[in-house]
Amino acid sequence: MEVLITDGMMKKSLSVLRSVAPVASRTGVVSSYRRSMAGMSRFADGQHRVRRTSPGAYVDGVNEVIDRFGYGYVLPVGGWTTNVFSEYRDSLAAPVDDVLPSRDSMRIAQDKWRSYLLARALEVPAPETVKLDPAGSLSDAADLGFPIVVKAGTESVPRYVEYVSSETELRAAVDDYAERYADSPLAQEYLPGEGCGFFALYLGGEPAGTYSHRRIREFPPTGGKSACAESITDETLTEYGTQILDALGWNGPVMVEFKRDASGTPNLIEINPKFWGSLDLAIASGLDFPAAMVRYLRDGTRPDFSFSSRRFHWPLSGDIQHAVARPDSTPAVAGDLVSARTGTNLSASDPLPHLVEGAKAVVSPFLGS
Repeated sequence: MEVLITDGMMKKSLSVLRSVAPVASRTGVVSSYRRSMAGMSRFADGQHRVRRTSPGAYVDGVNEVIDRFGYGYVLPVGGWTTNVFSEYRDSLAAPVDDVLPSRDSMRIAQDKWRSYLLARALEVPAPETVKLDPAGSLSDAADLGFPIVVKAGTESVPRYVEYVSSETELRAAVDDYAERYADSPLAQEYLPGEGCGFFALYLGGEPAGTYSHRRIREFPPTGGKSACAESITDETLTEYGTQILDALGWNGPVMVEFKRDASGTPNLIEINPKFWGSLDLAIASGLDFPAAMVRYLRDGTRPDFSFSSRRFHWPLSGDIQHAVARPDSTPAVAGDLVSARTGTNLSASDPLPHLVEGAKAVVSPFLGS
């Protein structure tokens, strides 16, 4: 079974590759670059360059790779790629329906405003949210009370989150967003609690495995990707996450992101309809979702997972940067680096990807990413 994996420069693509390689006869990695993090892995049998100039051109490029090298299946990893494959699924040279939701469900998940409206209809808690018109009045947003979170309106654009404390800062953030992106941003009530998430793999429209996690450290520390996290089971997160995904008739991997309010109640922040950055934590906890997807694509086999709580961190993809930004966390980060009880994506038997990962960590702040 020949499997092609997209978005080779993402650490989660490396996770997918390492998971899939033992159950695939051959693996390939697609990236916008000649060399990528996952492509440098010893588990990659080939790496292929396909530029993301436009959705249609990208699909054409992936199809060319599939046809030329004989890949039978393709697993989208990043948000942009997953969204493109959803929209262009009928044009792809490899089947993806079994690992993607319907187009309409994907569009709702991609659109944070529609996701918020769905949560409200289901009576799932969510922060008060206002859809902004960059050219119009911001009074409704200001009525939320400061501080306010200004965020991207869709999941597939580059991450944009600004915390504003006045009407002047609000206007500046909205104007900045309008200069960068074509969609409308959202203003959202700020919640003071911790970030948490519900993670699931749906196969054939039914949940095949689920878990939650607790973020221990993030980067940026003010709110960002998981730098250190612990997998858990949480009945409330499971209830809310399953409500949302069942209403969407979900299929494939997905993360439903929440943040706790002052009372500790989880509130929906967004739906991430794709593989997530902390995928290693799921695999370490006994939920090897990528390998399960390959087996399901191959012969319809559903997984029988056994979950155990684990702690995991990503030294070169957030945790060391967290310690630099928050020096008082350095002892905790150092403790996890040497602890046998804390998992890490660093692999002595597969070191080359981490050279790329480290270089990316150094260079990306200067590229604004």
